[in-house]
Amino acid sequence: MSNIRLKITVLIICLILAVIPVTAGSAPIESGYTKVITENYNGKTIQIPYGHSLCLKLMENPSTGYSWQLGLSKGLKQLSSKYYSPNDSGQRPMVGTSGFHAWNIKATARGCQQIKGIYKRSWEKVTSKDHTFILHVKVV
Repeated sequence: MSNIRLKITVLIICLILAVIPVTAGSAPIESGYTKVITENYNGKTIQIPYGHSLCLKLMENPSTGYSWQLGLSKGLKQLSSKYYSPNDSGQRPMVGTSGFHAWNIKATARGCQQIKGIYKRSWEKVTSKDHTFILHVKVV
């Protein structure tokens, strides 16, 4: 009887361990570092460990032509970039409906790095009226 209980216990533990990575990995982050950065961090400085990633999430409305033009300093590498519509159904978003854009960015060099974004239409020239996002990243 105890042999069957031991096998059932081992099976349950294996099932639990198999499910943990699925539930823990819901954010689009490659490494174990799960710092999520939003518009609230505009103009601020954050610190992340070398080799780890962060997730930058900014509101975006590409259905009106506006999108983020992102620039990274040499010590940061963009791993992924994806727009999420409000309903995320995979269909084209309706005009005027905004969602968010998420980038997975990895720290590839120590020191002071920077992420700079400009929210504008791709065919328009950059003006002082364009919305900007700047994040200073200290990689340790």
